[in-house]
Amino acid sequence: LASGAVALKALGLTVGWGIQFQQPLFLAAMALVISLFAYNMFGFFEIPLPVWARGLASVGSGAPGQGQAQGGGHGLLGHFLTGAFATLLATPCSAPFLGTALGFALARDAGEIYLIFSVLGLGLALPYLLVAALPGLVRRLPRPGHWMITLKRILGLALAATAVWLLSVLAAQVSLTAALAVGALLLVLGLVLWLGPRLSLRGAAGPALVVLLAAAAVLLPALLPARVAPTVAAGTQAEEGWERLDLARIPSLIADGKVVLVDVTADWCITCQVNKKLVLDRDPVRARLDGDDVVTMRGDWTLPNDEIAQYLESFGRYGIPFDAVYGPAMPDGQALPELLSADSVIEALERAAGG
Repeated sequence: LASGAVALKALGLTVGWGIQFQQPLFLAAMALVISLFAYNMFGFFEIPLPVWARGLASVGSGAPGQGQAQGGGHGLLGHFLTGAFATLLATPCSAPFLGTALGFALARDAGEIYLIFSVLGLGLALPYLLVAALPGLVRRLPRPGHWMITLKRILGLALAATAVWLLSVLAAQVSLTAALAVGALLLVLGLVLWLGPRLSLRGAAGPALVVLLAAAAVLLPALLPARVAPTVAAGTQAEEGWERLDLARIPSLIADGKVVLVDVTADWCITCQVNKKLVLDRDPVRARLDGDDVVTMRGDWTLPNDEIAQYLESFGRYGIPFDAVYGPAMPDGQALPELLSADSVIEALERAAGG
């Protein structure tokens, strides 16, 4: 991720956190991988361990070093890729603690970007490093049993729900037809995996069909025209109670004594949706925002938009959720915390009004 950020900055492109979720190809690929994980959890197919990896099963079994000796370095690659995948899937939002570190890192040079991202990676790996340093902690984990089968099914449902969420973002970016088509291909892929032994497919026909369906699911969105991101002023259809984000209007509104709340959101930002449902759309915040002296504007970053990216960068932010308050006492605006609370929003509105 650090290398990607450095490369994009070297090319003179605008860098933001979670921007890969603005790419239909990435969404389709993630939906495919998540679906395969879900099908594996449901028992539709199993991936047998190769001979060199079977020794990993002995880790923690009371035979010190045996797992490492048989697993060798090959097991480390699998662990690394699992961690990399989990990190990619967790990048839509920068809240609540990541925003400050990312904002600082992405505004610096390559050396500092690598340093900060390395420390972020160390933090993600810390629980595993703790178990590696204190192997006795493994004994405190629940013993294997039938409960693991139930847990696998529950995790499979959670993964399936994640795939549906990714497809909903794809629908917003490309079209509902494209999302439904990708979903249908993924369902057919699941049926092939489930019924594989009963389909009497000979030789390489079965694996070839699976690969064909997977490739079609990933490439289909790239073959369909994606929606073009509108300018900030044009925006998307305004939501009830919100105006389209129009940065040029803010100074004149302030001059008229108005307070302006700007909310930048995206369909792929889960924390943004939480802020809306639990804070912005609920009283007492909603009642205050409905006041005659307050203007609310919302910008949609679901699709790539350079204007919004530059607007975030002007506040030293490179990811969302993002909210800012303007007013006669705050003509330059003040950014709010990534995780909103009713008190923080109302207090900022009052300060911006000069109260």
